[in-house]
Amino acid sequence: MQAHRTLRRFLAALYWDRSVRAAAGRPGAWLNSYPPKTPAGSGYVRIAGMDLDRPVTVHLARGRGRNPRFWALPFDLDAKHHAPGQVADDAALLSDAVRAEGIGPVPVASGSPGGMHLWTGCRAGVPFPLVQRIYRAAARLCPSLDASLSNPTDALLRPPGSAHRNGGYATLTAHTVDEAVNVLGPESAPVTAFYRLAARLETMAADLPPEQAEPAAPATAAATASETGHGRRTVPPSILARGPRVRRIVQDATGCPVLDTPWRPLGGRALRGLHRRPTRRDDHSAIKHAPARSMALAGWTQAEGLAVVRDPQSSPALEYLRSERQADGSRRPRREEETARLWARVWWLAVEDAARMPRRPQDHGHAPQGDEVQQAVADLFARMRAAGPRRWARKSGPADEAILRALALLMMLAGTVDVSANVHRVGLLAGYTGQTASLALWRLTRDGWITVTAEAERRAGKARRVTLATSHECPDDEHHRCAVYQAPENIAPDHTGSDRSRTPRPPAPPTCALSASPDALRGLLTHQQADVWHDIGHHAARTLWAVQQAGNVTVAQIMGETGYGRRTTLRHLHRLAGLQLVEPARRRRGGTTYRATGRALYEAGRESGSAGRMAAMAVVYRVKQETIQWWAAEEVYRSLPYAQRPRRAPADQAVIPGMDPRGRAYPRDEQGHPDHARARRIEAQRINAAGMLDHAQELTRTGQLLDLPYLTPPEPSRPHAGVRAGRRAVIPTRHRCPYCHAEPGARCTTGSSAKPAFRWHAARRRAARQAAEHGHP
Repeated sequence: MQAHRTLRRFLAALYWDRSVRAAAGRPGAWLNSYPPKTPAGSGYVRIAGMDLDRPVTVHLARGRGRNPRFWALPFDLDAKHHAPGQVADDAALLSDAVRAEGIGPVPVASGSPGGMHLWTGCRAGVPFPLVQRIYRAAARLCPSLDASLSNPTDALLRPPGSAHRNGGYATLTAHTVDEAVNVLGPESAPVTAFYRLAARLETMAADLPPEQAEPAAPATAAATASETGHGRRTVPPSILARGPRVRRIVQDATGCPVLDTPWRPLGGRALRGLHRRPTRRDDHSAIKHAPARSMALAGWTQAEGLAVVRDPQSSPALEYLRSERQADGSRRPRREEETARLWARVWWLAVEDAARMPRRPQDHGHAPQGDEVQQAVADLFARMRAAGPRRWARKSGPADEAILRALALLMMLAGTVDVSANVHRVGLLAGYTGQTASLALWRLTRDGWITVTAEAERRAGKARRVTLATSHECPDDEHHRCAVYQAPENIAPDHTGSDRSRTPRPPAPPTCALSASPDALRGLLTHQQADVWHDIGHHAARTLWAVQQAGNVTVAQIMGETGYGRRTTLRHLHRLAGLQLVEPARRRRGGTTYRATGRALYEAGRESGSAGRMAAMAVVYRVKQETIQWWAAEEVYRSLPYAQRPRRAPADQAVIPGMDPRGRAYPRDEQGHPDHARARRIEAQRINAAGMLDHAQELTRTGQLLDLPYLTPPEPSRPHAGVRAGRRAVIPTRHRCPYCHAEPGARCTTGSSAKPAFRWHAARRRAARQAAEHGHP
């Protein structure tokens, strides 16, 4: 009998145990119960001699202890309480979801009328917490799913070919038994695919309408959703291959499709794709589809995307939509109606494709905190844009804007919005001094952009901690201007304060939208750190940034982006043109356009005489930080009773590896007063400030970001270790002995007597030799 052969082949190839759990009852009256023990004995029967017409089940989890792993992850779709159409819909939905993540489904008719088992396999084993996530999300999507299989101890299911208590057998519907064994065994998916499946199902469940507690769409609707999209147009197979939709598609005010997702600026990769100039050999379809899909994922509308298409400076990659190629190789501009028609098709495909891409920060399906931080930073940038350019064009505006961006980078690096705001580090990242950064942090706290979560502790070496604020109390200050807390799509561009009204979203210019990615932030902060701004002012930095991001722009467009008046903008352009940073491009409609020359800011700083200022400031701050920590240790030492104060080395004592540099006495003058200047000189020599300055200057010269924790001096040349002098090996004492555990600087000892050894131990010589070969000090 075919069912018996299927059962034997399935168990022999895939099942790990030699026995299965059998149904209770008697022939012809089998029960839907598979007890581990019966009055007659054990409920398990050996596979070799079992009754093939008796219903049996197999354990899905191996290692039923603390860390069980599921070798198979089947979905039991029960038709007892649901219509067969609902079971078919749920099976189709789950099949599409698992296929989209590279998992092969094996459908099996359970034997009961309308019931279905959808088997998936993983040879490495699926962890039990991941199984819970998958079944929990799938249960919300599929009402007919029996989620009790998530119990690792009692996770039992009848295998293909097994008998049903009411007659019939579990039958493979789409595979032969050899194909099913191959899909569930040797060619089964890795565990990472199941993490992606969990993320996809959770995203699909999260996007269900609130009123749809139990989704039960008819079979015809499910089939139509997988084959047609917005406007009843046919979705290409290349997009259908991604799987079912995991985002909801709605209509905007003009009736065009748009994803139901919050609006955010485009990322750095999308902006680079828009600025790519296609060649004849490029695939224009792929080049224009990727930026359009990024716009759709960012919550943009079709009209906002069309505005980008019509701007040649901001979207060279979309030239195919603006012009068509002639026989002689030249390109002729298309009519605006034709461009809009072509873009409508591109946008529809992009929305359908984006709707099938799950929102997951990592492939393993976890929801890390870094994704929430990136969303918070993106929301911060959107609120800064919503505050209007005039907010950042006032006297202290560039410093406030730069400090907020520096804090945003620290949040991205730390993976949390609660960060330590060291004024020296934040000021250096923003391109300002520590005093200016301290004032900017005070203003931002007063205006409600940030709030202090913990005050600084100088003796503990801890700076104040700040986070993004959600509310504030307005002070009695004429210079106060409230922060913006509402989502950017609901705020006018020149809003003057806090607003929670539901006003329409203004059209956002895409050229200067800052991405919430660490790379984009580093690029902007590197621009702010240029030495030339200390000569011509940081307001000119905002003007140059607007010109660099927009390309050929007029004075009026620069004014709209920066918020400066015409006179101030022309003064900035004159200074920048004198340093060969911008140049007039051409006249357009009676006005002169400007564009960036691409000259390095470091070269402009050398011409103005300000080159090297930020590098020197960074090294000074590093020395200052070390000195402050030394003085804090001195205060702790002086607070101890005289009898409890340990002996310390002199201030000028060289610090060898393994020695605490704070264990030296703080330098004092002849009157016993602290000599801070001498302490700074000692610390500068200890950390090799001269070599650190060379590193900082190299970073500024090559256009890289200056950050205090990452400044390092060049490695000094090392003498060869292990050279013998007489009978003893001259081993650098900076290496710890792995044999007798002698500390760096101490001699090797012998046995329990702790007497100095006659020779350095061979293990110590070997450690020194290996360190020299691998380049370690």
